[in-house]
Amino acid sequence: MSTSVPDFAGRISRIAQQRGLCWGLMMELWDGDEAFIKSVREGEFGEFMREHFQEIGQESLAHGPLMSLDVYSRGARRRTFEDDRDAFLADHDTLLGDKPHYDSLVTMRDLCRKESAAWAAGDVEGGREIRKEEFLHLEGGLEMSLVKLLNENIEQAKSHVWRTLSRIFLVFLATETGHQSSLSN
Repeated sequence: MSTSVPDFAGRISRIAQQRGLCWGLMMELWDGDEAFIKSVREGEFGEFMREHFQEIGQESLAHGPLMSLDVYSRGARRRTFEDDRDAFLADHDTLLGDKPHYDSLVTMRDLCRKESAAWAAGDVEGGREIRKEEFLHLEGGLEMSLVKLLNENIEQAKSHVWRTLSRIFLVFLATETGHQSSLSN
């Protein structure tokens, strides 16, 4: 049984919307605000990312880091928020203090939103063109810059949660681009 164009476009619109939210979550990591730290501690971040990877059929790529994040979230009741926040922010200032590539993250989030809107409106050609823009932006250096940065975070971070978040975002990049070579860490 084949999927109708409106059903297909609706699904692609939903996935593009989720992808835009993922780019927004990466921006929240860069921002290092307390709401993001709380969402990681309480498992909301991990659950959203798990659902996204399931939706696109790629949960197996993120299984290890997501399980590690689940352990971190379950253990939060034995740690104070202040301790987790302080540990997170200590690494944050070292790893992302000057917010490298932040404007490009905003661009990717916004392109995904535009793509989602195009698909939702039934503009198949427009949705495809915007997706091409996303690929061009990633291939223009953003992908490799983020892979390098996230791998450096994995190597340099003192807190386990930073290494785990960096791995999850590496998986996200791999699902965005189809390039899984960055998943060696």
